[in-house]
Amino acid sequence: MGRSYYVEDTVERCFSKLVQLQKPYITGLIVGLCSSQRDYVILAVQTPQKDSHGEPKKKPVVSKLDEIDEEWVSLHASQVSRMLPGGLLVLGVFLVTSPDLSKDSQNIVFTVEKSSMKNRLWAYDDSDVTERVAVHICSATRKITCRTFDVKDPKSTAKPADWKYQSSALSFLTVECNVCVDLTIPISSSSSSHQDQQKSTRTGLAKWAKELDDAVILFNGQFKDKDWENVFVPVDPFMCAVSFLSQSVSADGRSTALVQACKSSLSVRGVVRCRAYIQSNKPKVKEALQAIKRDFLNTVSDRCEILFEDIVLNGPQNESETSSTPLPQRVFVHVGGSSVMLCDYAFGDESAEDLQNRFAEMLDQDVRPDGIEFAEERTCGTRPGTSLNCCDVQMASAIIIMIIYIYIYISVCSRSTRRSSVETPSYI
Repeated sequence: MGRSYYVEDTVERCFSKLVQLQKPYITGLIVGLCSSQRDYVILAVQTPQKDSHGEPKKKPVVSKLDEIDEEWVSLHASQVSRMLPGGLLVLGVFLVTSPDLSKDSQNIVFTVEKSSMKNRLWAYDDSDVTERVAVHICSATRKITCRTFDVKDPKSTAKPADWKYQSSALSFLTVECNVCVDLTIPISSSSSSHQDQQKSTRTGLAKWAKELDDAVILFNGQFKDKDWENVFVPVDPFMCAVSFLSQSVSADGRSTALVQACKSSLSVRGVVRCRAYIQSNKPKVKEALQAIKRDFLNTVSDRCEILFEDIVLNGPQNESETSSTPLPQRVFVHVGGSSVMLCDYAFGDESAEDLQNRFAEMLDQDVRPDGIEFAEERTCGTRPGTSLNCCDVQMASAIIIMIIYIYIYISVCSRSTRRSSVETPSYI
């Protein structure tokens, strides 16, 4: 028997609207939550229209699925995956096409999965569900065909699955925490360009992620074994607070400190806001632990990726030896008709309108300005007493610090980069 997908009724209404557009084909992403027993679908997101760069728009004619722009669909999946809190995933794809194009969708499913997992600091384990879904909606009859593929097996064949719409909203358990980050990443002497620094940062974050395996995690102030069934204390049956406790020394009592020669170093310090969702039917401690830990890794990694992408795209904006550039702040918004929230990252010079446009383009979500929740304090100044702690290393030094409102400081020998619209604060 195949997997079962429990689907919000808002997804059904979304499909109905897309069929009425009467386009030759429409592609999009299925977003939801996996569990061992069943999957939950909360959102269907249409692939944005690709810019024609001034060329006249041509009516797309597709004779087979191989002609669909998989690169564009996968790029959309990469962006959407950044906007999902812990526990939520891109579960697969949907296609609104004619009946003769309903058979072969395996390639696009695998491409989307690969793009969604790119640069992630964690990997699937044996407990993860690795089946992803391809949903075909016939543009003529509106019949839905649901098939799954095991993305861990390149030779996987299609399996039938059940697609069940729910009349009431799906409920999930929310897991939240603020986590303190104190991380130093060495930058080698060969890392001269921003692209090289980005690679070094990815390597350093990957090593740091492995260290989290030894972290002790408390749920509502209590330690619970990962095999326990009940994850929360029944004060609020849909909310669970989490605390991360790191070990200062290894199990044998020896220090784990390393000495490494480097040209410069990059330090990330501060507190980040994490949020994850798990299924609420007898939630297990292991599920909550896995979801919140992955969200923690994702939000730190994604902010660094977005920052470097911005620097590479816009170039250095300041040549002074010491300046400040705010890392993108995390924001949350409610999904219409669902109990979960989606997230995004905004630089200090981005307005609420910019966020609204991005949610509309990437997630088909109409967001009100008062519906945007900033996870961290939004400010362009620093708190009294905040100091810049630079590392004395050979040739040059670089340091990035994330505070509660997430700031980044880069101090390099000859140059530093920042967004020009942000004023450099003074430090005590």
